[in-house]
Amino acid sequence: MRGILLTGDHSRFEREFEMAKAVFDDPAYEMIPVDFNDIEVLAQDDFDGRIYVRGEPMDRPDFAFVMTVEERETYQLKAVLRMLETLGVRCINTYDAIEAAGDKMYSFQVVKAAVPEVRIPKTMLVTDRTGISEIGGQIGYPMVMKVMHGFQGRGVCLVESEKELKGILSMVTAAEFGDQIIVQEAVMSSKGRDLRVVVAAGEMVTAFVRRNDGDFKSNLHQGGYIEPFDPPQELVDMSIRIADACGLKVGSIDYLFGEREGEFLLCEVNSVPGISYVFRAQQQGDTELVERFMSMPRRVLRKEGLL
Repeated sequence: MRGILLTGDHSRFEREFEMAKAVFDDPAYEMIPVDFNDIEVLAQDDFDGRIYVRGEPMDRPDFAFVMTVEERETYQLKAVLRMLETLGVRCINTYDAIEAAGDKMYSFQVVKAAVPEVRIPKTMLVTDRTGISEIGGQIGYPMVMKVMHGFQGRGVCLVESEKELKGILSMVTAAEFGDQIIVQEAVMSSKGRDLRVVVAAGEMVTAFVRRNDGDFKSNLHQGGYIEPFDPPQELVDMSIRIADACGLKVGSIDYLFGEREGEFLLCEVNSVPGISYVFRAQQQGDTELVERFMSMPRRVLRKEGLL
């Protein structure tokens, strides 16, 4: 079988790119990394069965793993995936799934409708017509402000007072910010830590706690580290259902720790599992977590009937 590892501008994410290549290095299939920005999107009568990358022809692959990390999914990525899908290339994940997971507000709505028992922090979309008092009245302080399509902890801040909220919104408005803003009730019992459950092919691949002792954000790119975690079976089952609700064949589900023991609140859904954690697991000597990540592509390809 022959596939492509669909990446973005990996010059900004060199470590993640190298880790992704290692995870997908398997003699059972051939995998070629391709920057989606280099693929020519065409529609034509005389299709020759090939895809063109910077003018060079490439035989149509059997499948494509999407491992790009983008602040906002571009139309180019959408067009590439739509083209591949119409050509019969199995995309893991599809653009619809990536879009559903990437829109934090929409993913909450989709998940809550499909998995009603999941708990979510109260969340509100902020526009230029949303009043400061309305936000404070609905969400309360402290609150967390996020950009809709942020990743790796970027575009996330803790807002502890109305004065802070006014200042931040004033700067965002003045800068003509190019993304939507949401605010969320702050779950302070989870300050500096959260739980990531990685799922693939309808199974849990691994789970670990992300911690940061010096910040309320637990992301690895914000100075965090990871610890192994054995989630209860109910949470594993719920994570798989959440991934299914968003159409994800592979991804990760992040949870916040509630005030009571064994209580979890959905933080966000991701269409990528977080390849950078393989690097951190290697650094920390967690060979089991590394092996679980390495098994992920084969799991998915078997489930899709491609191996």
